[in-house]
Amino acid sequence: MSGGEPARFEGLARDLDAGVYPNAHALLVLREGRVVHEQYLAGDDENWGRPIGYRDFDAGSLHDLRSVSKSVTALLLGIALGDDYAAALERPVVEYFPELAGRVAPGADGVTLRHVLTMTTGLEWNEMDVPYSNPDNDERRMYHSGDPVEFVLARPLRDAPGARWYYHGGTTMILAALVERISGQPFLEFARARLFEPLGIEMRYVDWRGLGIFWQRSATLPSAASGLRMRARDLARIGQLALDGGRWQGRQLVPRGWIEASLARQVEQDTHWNFDGIYGYGYQWWHAEYRGAWGGEFDAVCGVGFGGQRLCILPDRDLVVVIFAGNYGNGIRLVPERLLAAVVAATRSPR
Repeated sequence: MSGGEPARFEGLARDLDAGVYPNAHALLVLREGRVVHEQYLAGDDENWGRPIGYRDFDAGSLHDLRSVSKSVTALLLGIALGDDYAAALERPVVEYFPELAGRVAPGADGVTLRHVLTMTTGLEWNEMDVPYSNPDNDERRMYHSGDPVEFVLARPLRDAPGARWYYHGGTTMILAALVERISGQPFLEFARARLFEPLGIEMRYVDWRGLGIFWQRSATLPSAASGLRMRARDLARIGQLALDGGRWQGRQLVPRGWIEASLARQVEQDTHWNFDGIYGYGYQWWHAEYRGAWGGEFDAVCGVGFGGQRLCILPDRDLVVVIFAGNYGNGIRLVPERLLAAVVAATRSPR
């Protein structure tokens, strides 16, 4: 289904139907806050690593966001911190967890909230080179530990804090625990009251197979790094909130300064995950600079999830783009990057 600019998306819609973008499940595009294209497909899918077979998707379908969950968690932390966020950034994160005194790694007291947000803690972690299906993957090990925060902060320092970026789902679990410490509320209750309900997003717990579970849980906390499930339309609302500087229907839900810092390119990363320099990192958001890749030159800020999940914001074009896909470890890569470039080509020039 297309909205106000259907002619611009006819070719892209045909390509999606024809399988040019393998196992894409959904594409939703907002331009200036309006739906200009919305399309749902069918394909093989998973629920947090569990195959659930072939699904026909529609506007009511919840879908794994995987690590797009990280970007949503960062917004929740910004809400919890409020206007005091700037001072909190330089505070050692261990100060929030005094009960862990004597149980954290030597040198962990030098890890600040800024390091946690930007995945530059320096703490030893193995997530980039070990598949999530492998029991030795550290995110998987963390979820099976009794205390995810202690599991992360007890790891030895590999690098000086701030010296090196390394993808680290454990940082997001620390952020979720901080939301609880700062707000005095359970993470999901805070999320419901301060973000989802104001946006008109329903938190649903239905379906015996787990397809309606809104946010998967680890032992003590929701799996803030990868466990959120959501409809494309609801995720687009979160994208629009970020695009509008944290403001929704006249109400400032997230401090504007927090949004600006989160979406900025805070650190570079020189791993194979940056796709030849496209991606840097903000506060649990990826900052993308497309320079001739798949056509066109443009910037985007994205929540990025395993399997091809994307929430992308293009401020100079007033675009929000949601992409769902099911390419979980099947070797098919770059579908979202190609699809985002096609969306940009289908829209008007920057404002």
